[in-house]
Formats: sequence, structure tokens, C-alpha cells
Amino acid sequence: METYVVKRIEQAKLLTDPFKLRLIEAFAGAPTTTKQVADKMGEKAPRLYRHVDALVDQGLLELIEERPKRGTIERYYKTVADRFEVDPELFSPSSGLGDEAMDMVRSVFRDTESDLASLFREISDGASDRDSMPMVMKFAIRGTSSDIAGFRRKLDALIEESEGMSEKGEDAPGSASYSGLLAFYPRPANS
Repeated sequence: METYVVKRIEQAKLLTDPFKLRLIEAFAGAPTTTKQVADKMGEKAPRLYRHVDALVDQGLLELIEERPKRGTIERYYKTVADRFEVDPELFSPSSGLGDEAMDMVRSVFRDTESDLASLFREISDGASDRDSMPMVMKFAIRGTSSDIAGFRRKLDALIEESEGMSEKGEDAPGSASYSGLLAFYPRPANS
């Protein structure tokens, strides 16, 4: 799986926008037209054009092919990578982006909180299928630098495995869509 490291705050902001993130997910994989993505998302294509242009302008989505079709041109786009990671340097004090970077992080957590709140309202009191229930946890681990590096490699492997599941299960009967947020970080010294 190819990883694109986001090094500019403008790119990172686009990835924190829930709608643009849905577009990124929809354009991952095979080259696709904006119309095909709009149909898949249940949207009208004109609503997507400015969002697609913003993703192209910031280098997160690329034009793969143009095909003439009945007096118009079909444009096929694809994400520049299978996975996007934000460069930790964007969050360092030397970046000068302190408040802006933290606003971006807050946006990601607010979006996740909103998703979970909606989900919890939908879950019936009698729901008992543990495997389909949301998993929310906070944990702390302690280990040597070698232990932590090994644990991080396992997390990377799980994420890579989940990306493979997405590709296989996209149109499979009975498939379900899940989202997640992973934050793995050294604990601040004062906590």
C-alpha cells in the first residue's frame, strides 16, 4: 500500500473535512469519474465539482484519463495514494502552525464524536451482536523503544489488512462500512 505523507496544512485541512474525506475514500482504487462517485454517494455531480477541484489542486487526487463521451469529456480521477498520513512536523512548534494544527485535530475528533453520538442514538437497547457494536477505548502502554516500535508495526499491519478488506468487500453482498480513528502517541511527561 502506498502512503502519501501530507506536508502542507492546506492538504491536511482538506482531509479533516468529512465530505472531502468521503470523496477521497470514493476515489480510492480504480480511476473513477465524478459522476460515478456522485451516483455512489447519492449526490448530484455538480455538488462535487468544486470539492474535486480542491483535492486536485492540492495534489491529493490526480486526473488519470480523459475520454470523449457524447459531446463532453469524462474525466477519471484517482487518489495519489492508498493511505494518507499527516507529517508530525506540522504539529511541531517550529512549524508555526500551533493553533491552526490544533484546530485541525479538534475537527477530526469532533467529526468522530458526532458520528459516534449519531450511532449510539440509533442503537436499540436490545442490540447484542458484539462484533457489530462500536468499539471505543482509551489505553496506555509502557515499554521499551523496541516494544513500542513493534507495537506500532502491528498497528500498521492491521491498518494495511483493513485496507485490503475494503477493496475486497466494497461491493460484496452483506458488506458493511466502518470508520475508525487511531491516535497513537507518546504520553506527555506531565500526565
